[in-house]
Amino acid sequence: MKKCVIPLVIACTFLIAGVQDALSQDPGGSQDPSMNFVKVNLTAPLIKNYSLQYERVLSRNFSAALSFRFMPETGLPFSDRIIDLAEITDPDEKEVIKNLLVSNYAITPEVRYYMGKKKYGTGFYLSLFYRYGSFTMANDAIDYEPEEGEPVNLDLTGEVTAHTGGLMIGSQWALGKFMCLDFWILGPHFGISSGNVNALSSEEIPIEDQQDIRNEIDETLSDADIPMFDYTITTSSDKINVDFDGPWAGIRFGLSFGVRF
Repeated sequence: MKKCVIPLVIACTFLIAGVQDALSQDPGGSQDPSMNFVKVNLTAPLIKNYSLQYERVLSRNFSAALSFRFMPETGLPFSDRIIDLAEITDPDEKEVIKNLLVSNYAITPEVRYYMGKKKYGTGFYLSLFYRYGSFTMANDAIDYEPEEGEPVNLDLTGEVTAHTGGLMIGSQWALGKFMCLDFWILGPHFGISSGNVNALSSEEIPIEDQQDIRNEIDETLSDADIPMFDYTITTSSDKINVDFDGPWAGIRFGLSFGVRF
C-alpha cells in the first residue's frame, strides 16, 4: 500500500506545482507582459497633424495613456471641400478660406478598459478620455469695402480653446515581442469652447462703417443659427473683435504604430 501511496503523493505534488505555475502566467503565455507602449499616429499626417501617445498598463484590464497632437501653421486642410460643403460662391469669401492659416495642439489623457482574453494592453478596449484643444488662425489679406470710400485692408487673427470628453472603442494588437498596432475605431467627444476673432486695420475705420460692420457680422452669425452659441461684437477705429463661447465636438479615429517594452 505504501508503495502505491508514495508515488501518488509525488505525482500530486508535481501536478499542483504545475497548475500553480500555469496560473501565475498571463493568459497570453508571457510571464513578463510589456507594460509600456509608445506610439505614433500613422493617419494624422493626412490632415497635417503629428500625434504621439504613451500608454502604461496598470493591471490585467486597465491602462492609462497620454496623447499629444500638434499641427504647425499651415493652410486649411481640405479647403476646397469645405468651400463646396458650405456652398460658398462669392470669390472674395473663397479667397479668404484658401488663404487662411491654421495651427493647433491637443492634450488627451485617457483610461482604457481591455475586454479581450489576453489583455495587458492587447485586444478590444473602451477608452474614457478628456481633451484640451487650442486652435489659432490668421489671414492677412481681407479687404472690407465700405459703402463710401476706399477698401480697407484687415489682418485677421483668432484663437479658440476647447474642453471636451468622450468615449472611444478601439483594438490593439501585439506585433511580435516589441511592436504594436493600435486602431482607434471611433471616439466621439463633446464639450464647450471659447475664443475670439480680431481684425486689425492699418487705417482708421469711420464710426458709420463700424456700425455697418457690426450689423453685417451679427446678421451672418444669426443666420448660422448655432445652438447655445453666444457672442459679443465690439469695434473701434482700428479693430473689430468678436468674443464667443459655445459647444464643441469632434471625433477621434486613426491607426497608430509603436513599440512596447
